Amino acid sequence: MSFKDVIASAGKNLHTIIITAREDDGSIETREAEPYSYRIKGDSEKFFCYDIQREGIRNFHVSNIISVEETQNSFTPRWPVEV
Repeated sequence: MSFKDVIASAGKNLHTIIITAREDDGSIETREAEPYSYRIKGDSEKFFCYDIQREGIRNFHVSNIISVEETQNSFTPRWPVEV
């Protein structure tokens, strides 16, 4: 199952995800997030989510996503879930 399939399943089930991705500064971060949407920004596809611990929207270059895991933690959407 691709990470996009995992994100789509979590979005459909309104479950959070554990996402691990390389940040723009090269560091690798893992966080629990609510999945929301993909957008094309310039020549890059980005994934947008809500970081639960940091209480804010975050985005990742899709090419920098290392792994995604669906949790059983439910969430109430803040915005339309488009994944």
